[in-house]
Amino acid sequence: MSWLTDTIAGRTIIVLIAGLGSILAIAQYIYQRGIEREVTALNASVIVERLIVLADTITAIEPGKRDDAAHRLSGGPLELHWGPEPLATAGGILDDIAERLRDGLTARSPQLQERGVVIGTTRMLEDEPHAGKSADERHITLLSLPLNDGSWLNVTLARVEAARAAAPSAFLSALVAALGVVAVSVLMSHWLTTPLRGLAEGARGLFVTPRNAPLPEAGTREVRMLSRAINELQERIRKLIDDRTEMLAAVSHDLRTPLTRLRLRIAALPDAQSRQKAEADLDEMEEMIAATLSFLRDDLLKEKVEPVDIMAILETLEADATDAGEKVSIEGPRHVVVLGRHLALKRAFGNLVQNALKYGGAARVRVSLESGRIAIAVEDDGPGIPANQLEQVFEPFVRGEPSRARATGGHGLSLTVARTILRSHGGDVSLQNRATNGLVARIDLPSPPPS
Repeated sequence: MSWLTDTIAGRTIIVLIAGLGSILAIAQYIYQRGIEREVTALNASVIVERLIVLADTITAIEPGKRDDAAHRLSGGPLELHWGPEPLATAGGILDDIAERLRDGLTARSPQLQERGVVIGTTRMLEDEPHAGKSADERHITLLSLPLNDGSWLNVTLARVEAARAAAPSAFLSALVAALGVVAVSVLMSHWLTTPLRGLAEGARGLFVTPRNAPLPEAGTREVRMLSRAINELQERIRKLIDDRTEMLAAVSHDLRTPLTRLRLRIAALPDAQSRQKAEADLDEMEEMIAATLSFLRDDLLKEKVEPVDIMAILETLEADATDAGEKVSIEGPRHVVVLGRHLALKRAFGNLVQNALKYGGAARVRVSLESGRIAIAVEDDGPGIPANQLEQVFEPFVRGEPSRARATGGHGLSLTVARTILRSHGGDVSLQNRATNGLVARIDLPSPPPS
């Protein structure tokens, strides 16, 4: 159920259902109230006509038989009594039925108003015994109509409120309306979120396209604006990287002149041991400059994006290591294809395998497919890395604990390069210490969409 509140589609459905459901409920209430008012007005008009006819009928009967005749004429909500005195008491608050009866009687027969019609209303208590009446007959209207001879026709009108049980057709229409709202909500949410899903897929594959091809500016105005902003951001990032690379290249070029002068001065040192140490430091400086420029160059990003068989790359690395007398083993399916740059991925995997060989003496690579993703584990039997340095070693020029000495070679860029390449392919790499000893590099890559 979290999908309903965690996605635009789900929230759109909730808003539409709540909004349209509220509108339908309010419309149904207004319609029902209107029908009730019309029915009440019609019933009042019918009762007024019936009371006038009954009054004329009772008047035409002999006084001794009028009460019996009134009882026989009673029926439905009307109960009639004849007598010399009025039984109704004027005053109090009249309900809607009583007011309509009063207005109808006085308008239909002005003589009744002149003689003094008495109208009152009362409400039965729920526990009041009233034989023959249903639980809904609780509003009682009492009328005393004066006849021509001064006697009174007393009328008891029980207002029967119809039960509000909805008919099957009402349930069916409500169900159809609800299904219609849900269908419209789903279609609308799909229509609204399709451009966003396309934008997300395009943004996810930004760095897996040649020269970071711009996102297509399609869809609604808001989606086009977002795509344009991402393209502008991507262009600024590319210019910043280009400017940084050019600046460091210029710095590297400018450093070569003082480095050359230092070499000439070092060559003139009389102490051979000091001269060798100084030359070794200069060599290391030049190697670091060259490694930095190699890391910053975007040559690999210019490589063509195409389907790449990861297993073929790993088998090539295994063969090269075996020829060099090193231990590398590969486990996994026969073919695992991703969409990416062949040389860049080979460099990333090669760096991780070389790290395992350099610091652990052996590399075991396992490849598997998990939930539409490609999982690769590179294990070694080395000393591992302190837990607080598992992320730091991915930073440029940062190396592991002292056991991984500079004598083993490298400048702390291999893991940085590997993570940069893998992230540019929509994946990532992380390090974990094994339970016993050694380190495992876990690689996650997306599988290419089916063609």
